[in-house]
Amino acid sequence: MKRARILTWNEVEYDEEDPEWNPDDDYYEYRILAEGDSWFSSSGNPGSNLLFPMRFREPTVIVNCASSGNCQRLATRAPGNIDFYHAISESHGSRWDAILLSCGAMHLIKNAGQIIRSTDDGAEPSSYCDQARLQEQLQVIRASYRTVIELRDGPNSSCSGKPVIAHSYDWITPRNAPSRFFGIPLSGAYLYKALSKAQIDPVHWNAISDYLIGRLRDTLLELSQGDDALPNFHVVTGQDTLKRADPSARGNSHDWSDEAHPTADGYKKLSGIVESRIYQLLP
Repeated sequence: MKRARILTWNEVEYDEEDPEWNPDDDYYEYRILAEGDSWFSSSGNPGSNLLFPMRFREPTVIVNCASSGNCQRLATRAPGNIDFYHAISESHGSRWDAILLSCGAMHLIKNAGQIIRSTDDGAEPSSYCDQARLQEQLQVIRASYRTVIELRDGPNSSCSGKPVIAHSYDWITPRNAPSRFFGIPLSGAYLYKALSKAQIDPVHWNAISDYLIGRLRDTLLELSQGDDALPNFHVVTGQDTLKRADPSARGNSHDWSDEAHPTADGYKKLSGIVESRIYQLLP
């Protein structure tokens, strides 16, 4: 098994004539386009994300357009996703064998402050969530996936009908652990901040977080099943793969580097599940 070659779209555009940066080079058996947020872009541990550990039997290149905030930009078709629009187009892109998406969890928890509320009825995790606002954020996530399918099957697509593979997210433990870059705190701990501001007893925190991540998983599965399913859209589920973080830890804990991002070893555990599904769908 060989590790996939990971390129950013900027690297491809920099010197597309050089075989080292050209995803269309005959050396590669498979060409995968990746889009999403910080689980695909380097976040938490520098140089660590879900794509880097992926391995395939044949030479494979993954061109990565992911960046923090891309879920929202896809949903609104904002110009911030110009790299992905170019990469998926017949005029600029390659003939991808598959599209890999990582989108939803970071958007949901970044907006947790709008969703989570204090309540006297604490019997169920759902009671701590404003259901109308939760539906609004889930609708943004649905729209982002539908945008990708519409672009894939549009008249200017370089990969019409090819499989799109998404993944659900493992259970996030709310804790005061923002993402860091070489030890310097950046942003994050959104669930911790939202739950603390709402003055919710920490005994309920994991259940509320699991409820939100579970609703996201169910939303993605609904897009892959039933009468209104997106065509050739697949979801890899991987809950209970990672060991949960200690809620009192401020940094690395078990398989998590911060509140919302796995460690390099955590990503490696998850990537094995995702890559096996991708392999099943490759030609």
